[in-house]
Amino acid sequence: MLLPADDYAHLADRLAALDHDLTPLLWSRDGITLPDGSQIAGADGMPTGDATYAPVAAWVSIGLLFGGNLAAFVDAALAPGTLRWTQACLAGTDAPPFQQLLSAGVQLSRSDAPNDATAEHTMSLVLHTFHGWEGRIDRRRAGEWLQVPWREVRGSRWLVIGFGSIGRKVAALARPFGAVVVGARRSVAGATDLEAADAMVTMEGIAEELPLADVVVLACPLTDETRGLVDAEFLSALRDDVVLVNVSRGAVIDTDDLLVWLDGDRAATAVLDVFDAEPLPEGSPLWKHPNVVMTTHIGGAGSGMASRNDDLFIDQLATFLAGGTPRLGVQG
Repeated sequence: MLLPADDYAHLADRLAALDHDLTPLLWSRDGITLPDGSQIAGADGMPTGDATYAPVAAWVSIGLLFGGNLAAFVDAALAPGTLRWTQACLAGTDAPPFQQLLSAGVQLSRSDAPNDATAEHTMSLVLHTFHGWEGRIDRRRAGEWLQVPWREVRGSRWLVIGFGSIGRKVAALARPFGAVVVGARRSVAGATDLEAADAMVTMEGIAEELPLADVVVLACPLTDETRGLVDAEFLSALRDDVVLVNVSRGAVIDTDDLLVWLDGDRAATAVLDVFDAEPLPEGSPLWKHPNVVMTTHIGGAGSGMASRNDDLFIDQLATFLAGGTPRLGVQG
């Protein structure tokens, strides 16, 4: 199995405890080595001398991703043509290297490890906006003692578009505050959805909900159906004081239409963690728009994500080694 060398030290004991005969193959920019330090291949996956290099499973960790090494790692993993399954550390797998794995016929599993943090981040951003923290901070720095009323979550109506794991976790955080949550998903709601929300609609039914929502959360995957979902028509149906939150993918929103809408005479706020171009270009109007609250695609980067990802990888690997099908599979 191929994994980043930096991750092996804290996973070694857990890997050894699994019932398997796979050899850990440790990738770094200096090459691919065995646990004893002997090199068997270059960083590009080309074997050294007579060494055998034939990974069947691979682990794309968050450290690998943040280190900017995803593309090189995937190239090395695919080089021998033996790879059968890869576990990713992210919920979204639309990045080109992940698509490269799917095109090669490799079974790819996404991660649900970021979901708890993404839901918490969503809740924190809505609270930040409802409480008017941007203005509070400005007034404190200016030495202004003003007692400005703020908006409560209790009694607000939330439309959560994309009611998978993240959407349900957002609902689980918002409802105890007294919010009414309506979930929207492509397929007919199941029992789990009906327990997690106050009401459910299909994607075809969201038009009726848009004018009613105080908060609209985009937590849907990026598909042909959702690309550009939030366009001028969608935005024109929203309340003038709505809080629109995007923690899904930037391309779900038509940015040009969003900017025109935000420039209108309304008190709406766009809360954005994802963008159609990342990093967001320096000259983008979103940076300084008074009706925008933004973070830099860090919704899932909570302090517990790495350990949850490690747990997921070990569980998924155990399933793979036992001849089963790891969950969270991505369709090619």
